[in-house]
Amino acid sequence: MIEQKGLNHLKSLMNQSIGNLQCYALSAEYAGIMIGPDMGAGTKYEIKVRYGNVFSAADIGSAYQWPLYLWSVIEEPSYDQLEVGAIINWKRGAKVSDFFTAHEGFGHTGVIRGLKNGKVQTYEQNAESGEIVAEYDREFFDSQQIASICIPPDFEKGVMNIWQNGTSL
Repeated sequence: MIEQKGLNHLKSLMNQSIGNLQCYALSAEYAGIMIGPDMGAGTKYEIKVRYGNVFSAADIGSAYQWPLYLWSVIEEPSYDQLEVGAIINWKRGAKVSDFFTAHEGFGHTGVIRGLKNGKVQTYEQNAESGEIVAEYDREFFDSQQIASICIPPDFEKGVMNIWQNGTSL
């Protein structure tokens, strides 16, 4: 599973800070490791291509040209559409947990590391544990809380399979 490379990288950064210490930096680091768009946020993956001037976690799914990198995006995904290795982007003011609400102006983002018992296991930065990489076990409240997920390509299945499933080149 190709996403293990990125997930292992995030695990190696547990209890450390990435980039500008915001949640966005964790997803930027992951996208960079996974050969996705360069998202900046104080990481070594400085922005090269973006639609408009967008820096909000809630807009990650629409701010970059994901299909150019063979990634796919699902807006307001159901639990069954979530995938391990996807970047998850909560809407502005969304309920992330019983104790944490996404920022009203920016939303929140993380990376899905597991899907068990109807919950979403993530890596996130700048959440309840502060401005460090931490693991969380999140409830899935409903699709209305999530703006999008960005799913890296599965090169083990082959590029043609990815292309045939809706991601155009």
